[in-house]
Amino acid sequence: MFSDIDSVPNHVSRLGRGAGLAGALLLCLIITLSAAAGRARADGTVAPVTAPVHVAFLGDSYTFGVGATEPTNGYAYLVARDENWTSRVVGLPGSGYVRVAIRDDKNISAGLSAVIAAQPQVVVVECGHNDAMPRVAYTQTEAAALKDLGALRAALPNATIVVVGPIWLNGYPDRKALFVRDAIHRAQQRIPGTLWIDPIAQRWFTGSWTKHTGDDATMINYAAGHPDNLGYRHIATRLEADLRSFGVN
Repeated sequence: MFSDIDSVPNHVSRLGRGAGLAGALLLCLIITLSAAAGRARADGTVAPVTAPVHVAFLGDSYTFGVGATEPTNGYAYLVARDENWTSRVVGLPGSGYVRVAIRDDKNISAGLSAVIAAQPQVVVVECGHNDAMPRVAYTQTEAAALKDLGALRAALPNATIVVVGPIWLNGYPDRKALFVRDAIHRAQQRIPGTLWIDPIAQRWFTGSWTKHTGDDATMINYAAGHPDNLGYRHIATRLEADLRSFGVN
């Protein structure tokens, strides 16, 4: 299942009739500086990101917004609204780079065509949690991620591609989760002009899932096994901070 939303694009206030040449020159300078600040390059090969920004989010159930009261309370929609970006959100619950979702027999590659068709300036790919689940051929994660990320780069040569590693809803990831995280990172490093965000290393969630302690006590919808509204707001805040540190805003 795909999910999409358009948010209000950025805009530049019009000059009033009484504005003179100096005001117009100042406005041009501000726009130029803003565009320069929007560059998000990993190795100098990605074109600048300029306003209005059109972004595509590709991912699993977290990108879809499972566990929120409404999917539009998921992190992808929150980030798009916060940043005044137009967006295409492609969320495939249960999918991974390797794992095929039971509900629709699709993995993350099924969303590539929708993302590419959107022709975004920025692509945020969030995936990997499901590849660390039982009975998944997790050792194939690196090859699968390399194939999918390579396809995005080939089809969108000027886009900034931000790869987000597995989001782990507690502070105690197991060995398989760390293996999958590292495999995705290795794949990302082989794709030019991509950026890496590691929620596990950054400890986006630090509580105990089983004991319902710390942030897990308030940020998890245990009935759904996913973040609740507060948890998605937390993810959005952490992701926005990382994107801004890269100059993607």
